[in-house]
Amino acid sequence: MSADALIARFEQEKSRALGRSLRRHAGLYYTPPEIAARVMEVALRSTGGAVGRVLDPCAGAGAFLVAAARAGLRDLHGFDLDPEALRVARKALNLCGASARLRTADSLRSSPREPIDLLVSNPPYGHVADARERAFLLDKFPALRGGEIDRYAAFLLRALQLVRPGGAAALLVPDTWMFLSRSGALREAVLAQAEVAAIVDLGKPFASAKDTRVQAVVLLRKPARLRSTYVARGSVALSPVARAELANAARRGWFVYRSLGERALCAAMEAAAVPLGAACAVGYGMRTGANARHVARRVPAAAEIGLVGGEDLVPYALRWRPKTLLHPERLGPLVRRQLGAPRVAVQRIRTNAQAPWARWLEAAMVPAELVCLDSLSTLSCAHEDRLWALLALVQSVALQRYHRLRTTDVNVKPSALRELPVPRTLLESPLELAGLSRRRAAAGMPAADLHRLDRRIDACVYRAFDLPRRLVHAAEEGFWGGRFDQEIQALEQAMSDPGDTVAGKEGIA
Repeated sequence: MSADALIARFEQEKSRALGRSLRRHAGLYYTPPEIAARVMEVALRSTGGAVGRVLDPCAGAGAFLVAAARAGLRDLHGFDLDPEALRVARKALNLCGASARLRTADSLRSSPREPIDLLVSNPPYGHVADARERAFLLDKFPALRGGEIDRYAAFLLRALQLVRPGGAAALLVPDTWMFLSRSGALREAVLAQAEVAAIVDLGKPFASAKDTRVQAVVLLRKPARLRSTYVARGSVALSPVARAELANAARRGWFVYRSLGERALCAAMEAAAVPLGAACAVGYGMRTGANARHVARRVPAAAEIGLVGGEDLVPYALRWRPKTLLHPERLGPLVRRQLGAPRVAVQRIRTNAQAPWARWLEAAMVPAELVCLDSLSTLSCAHEDRLWALLALVQSVALQRYHRLRTTDVNVKPSALRELPVPRTLLESPLELAGLSRRRAAAGMPAADLHRLDRRIDACVYRAFDLPRRLVHAAEEGFWGGRFDQEIQALEQAMSDPGDTVAGKEGIA
């Protein structure tokens, strides 16, 4: 049996023994060997290959130590809370002609006896619920205060305590720490202690956590000199990011997975725009706290309040499955906040479709008499035409592409929506886009006509951003992928058709 097969068999048996609930509670997501090898490759690239003592503080069955051995590293050490996993790690390393000093220990509380040159690990993920453990982590890592207490966030900081000055930590972690607004203090704490040498998007490798997108992040503790951060998606290098940019955006969030062309697209859109949060009120839908008590699946009777959830929303329209609010007394202030005015509702959980053109932002107008549940975010303002224009803007290819380049989070939070760019010209003159939006929301139009109207909306939005041809093409190609050739023709037709109310932009048509 190979080392990889030995590790995989142990992890499969461990997962079955724990069951899905206990495994998720422990935050255990086992590392495929090709992912461990890629993290090791990124680590050695960042350190120049000169590495002495190596530690995996969450060694498990040894996937990362095996990757280190295959990379030619020999001074290997590992901690883990599971002695059975360490026994498997020892056997796997023996099969690779290597060995390691392995110790049963909690690496959040235990330290290696000698300085560590390189730390590599896939730490546990997941929210820490235990009150005593939360208190310990907040005391040890003050930068976690104010955000979610997640195990992997604690290990980002702990890794920098375990490596020597000038040493490196290479971790496989979810990438949400880079852009969650509540993780600003964590990002600042990392920058205060280290250079972010590399950030590499590794996709969603865990079958048991299909929504968890992970990255290899390499941190150099107190390096002798500071360099730009190497950024890649898989094996494809993207635009490097200067440390000054990370420092300036630490509170707001890091959005780094972009090529030079994609960075230029985002910058041009931002230069012509104000944030969506400045154009309308952006909020959460109503959280009942107990849907079983407060939500009935039936048509509201007279004087009762109807509810709308994520299941009811498709782009530009509601397909309402009637729901009624029960026992509304405690929820009165939340209900009154929404009733009486139409709102744009945006799906909170974006699509998991793999097609490049799958829309991550899905929105529709919600009538004034219905209340949105917390599976939706809401946009509201006093200007009806502006609200209709914002509905079309959010659904446009330009905003879909921008959103994808800003976050990989499956949850479309209001904090992300507030940062979306709204062209200033649209705020000054919303009538054209609002009219197209109302037509798009009307029922009964054939699919081919709907798509032509979508392309007219896209043309109107590109014109509002005043984007040059090369950036329009960058947005279109990034969104449509293999459908780019046919879709760019449809867009240019929408830009140039004299029968359209959308004027052609010179250089695009």
